[in-house]
This record gives sequence, C-alpha cells and structure tokens, in this order.
Amino acid sequence: MSSGDALRSYDIDGPFEALADPVAQWLDWEQQANLVGFRTSTHPIHVEVTAVPRDALEIYVLPGAPDTIVDRFVRSDHVLFPRHPLNRDSTVAWFDAPTCARWSARFTASRTLALPGPESGDALLSLKLPTDHPHPHFLQPEKTRLREEALGAVQWVRTVDRIDRLLTPCSVALLVMEALVVLVRDGETGFVVRDLRSFQDGHYYLPALSLPWVGRQLAARHGQSFDAFWRRSFAQGVGRAKAELFARYGLWYETPNPQNVVLQLDAGLKPTGRIVFRDLGDGECATDAFECTDVPWSRLLCELRLETQNSFWAFGEAADHSVEPRILESWYRAHDDAYFGELGRWFPALAPAPSIAPERRTAHWSEALRSDTGRRHIADGFRARMSIDRTHER
Repeated sequence: MSSGDALRSYDIDGPFEALADPVAQWLDWEQQANLVGFRTSTHPIHVEVTAVPRDALEIYVLPGAPDTIVDRFVRSDHVLFPRHPLNRDSTVAWFDAPTCARWSARFTASRTLALPGPESGDALLSLKLPTDHPHPHFLQPEKTRLREEALGAVQWVRTVDRIDRLLTPCSVALLVMEALVVLVRDGETGFVVRDLRSFQDGHYYLPALSLPWVGRQLAARHGQSFDAFWRRSFAQGVGRAKAELFARYGLWYETPNPQNVVLQLDAGLKPTGRIVFRDLGDGECATDAFECTDVPWSRLLCELRLETQNSFWAFGEAADHSVEPRILESWYRAHDDAYFGELGRWFPALAPAPSIAPERRTAHWSEALRSDTGRRHIADGFRARMSIDRTHER
C-alpha cells in the first residue's frame, strides 16, 4: 500500500454520509473493513490477462449467466485468462505467458477482485483467482488450488436453479451466483466469475464484516442503539436467512463468516431485511438435494450445524471498533432463536415444544429431520411452498 493510500478510520461517534453511487459505496465498505491490517491497495489496480486455447480448459457456463459476462472471457477459439496480481507461485498455470490485455480491478477479500470498470461492460462482476499471496505478506500456498471449491460451486448453482424452479421465491435470503467457472484441464488452477449485477439494483449493500466499523453510526442515524438495531437487523436476520437457505436448498456454509454475508439497505441506509450470501464454493450439502429431482430434498444426512459464531467472525477483533463480548453473546442467542424459528415456519409439525431447553434444539431438529415421520413433514412443507405454475402442473 502506498503512503497516500491509508485506510480511513471511521469515527464511531460521527455521522455517516453515503456516497451517491451505491456500487462505489459497497466497494468502499468492502475495502475499508476487509483490507484493514492486510496493507492491500484500495486504489484500482491492473490485472494481466493472457489468451489460452479453449481445448486446454474445462469451461462451465452456469444457469442464469448473462452473455455480457460470459463473452467477456470466452471467445471462439480461446479464453481470456486473468492472473492474480499478487501471485508469486510459478506453478500456477500460464504464470509467465504473454499478456494480451490489462483490466482495471479492485481488491476486495482474499483472492477475490471486483471489476467495476468499463472492461466489465454494464455487468458488475468479481473474479476469484489462484494466488499464493491473497495479501502481500500472507503466504498461503493452498490458495492456488481452486478445483474442489469451484466444482462445488458448479454443483450448487445447478441445484439452486433446479430448486428455484420448484418453489416460490426466498423471503429473506438472496444468493450471489457464480456465472462462469474455468479450470485448467486436469489441473488445480483456474478462475471463478461471480455475477454481481444484483448490486446494481439501486440498493446499498453493506458487507457484514463492516458492521464493527460503521454499524454504530448507521444505528444512530436511525435513532436506535447499536446493540438493539443490529441484533434485529443482522443477528436475527442472518439466523433466519441461514435457516431459509438450509430449509430450502439443504445447504449450509462450512465457513459462513461475515466476509460472505452482505446486508441490503434502502436509499436511506435502513436494512430492508434481505440478507445476501455469496461464495457457494463454501457450501456443503447436508441433505440428499443432489439426488432429488421433483422435490428440493427429502432427508437430512448428518447432524445439523448452525455455525453461529462464524457468522460474527472478527467482530471482537476490530481494535477500537470491536463489538463488546456481552453484545456478541446476546447476538448469538438472537441468531439461534431466529434460526430455529424459521425452521419451525418451514416444517411446523416437526417443531419442538416451546418449553424445550435451548441447548436441546439442535439435537431435536437433527433427529426430527432424519426420521421417517420427518420425511413426510418435509414433503408437506415443500408442497405448501410450490410455485403456482408447479402446483398447477400437479
């Protein structure tokens, strides 16, 4: 990071005024929180691009991918293959191949770069690229390997598309979807393109990792305390949204940390109640969703996991902006209450008695969703949420 590129320290007691452009504001929030301590530039940087023969690659164009994004990379006989600007590992494919173009990009998190410039046309997108240095002074050789999580994302995007055709729309959770996956044939490296057009809908999008930095100012803007405002808008919201993802798709995140959770805000910076999840490569299948066709899923295959504290990762490690332990504890409880409440809305016949001890709820739901009775009530829950067209077909 250059000397003129210092990260801004948000004033906890000061007012917050948003940038006029919601996409520019998302990028500012993303960088100011995610890059603290990593010393990565917040200015536009250049990504070198090389041209690779198509027959050297495995190419996955995913459901819903717009032509404007796919055509940016995939050409008639070759593919434009971007390289992470911090990578120093020469084993990454086409490490020193000739450069045919340079694209303007912005660092966001880890291996991911946003392309908000004219190179991406009208469609905002992000790139996940292999690199042994996701940040200048963090050596992580495993970050050069993308195959497993990239193919996991391919499977999940296809499964989500299948299930969305069966059910009415989500009420809380929104998914940022992968549009294109390119892998070196029989190799570990490649790249993943994520479709961020939803961030161009006029709403503001606040990365949850930014809550310790600007959450107090936003709560004060709406005349509420930090604790109460974000207990409802984030802790309860993300708990309910994670339960909706699981109930609907049979999906949970192995690492559902706030780096991959984004809150939708209206023009006045008030949360709308919608929670955005990104990076499906971090998802795991807890059910038989991959095997089903006519229903989203029919049974739980393992123990239920809420991953509660992961959703508040680093909130207590933000120096002067850290969230107090007592507040975090209250948010953990709110998260779990909202999670189990949402499961009860999806599968009411399986809900435990209100008197059940909080520490017993996870075991109760794990047992209920694996039982023969549970399978019947899971089917009932989905039948009540079938789309109008699908119900008519039946």
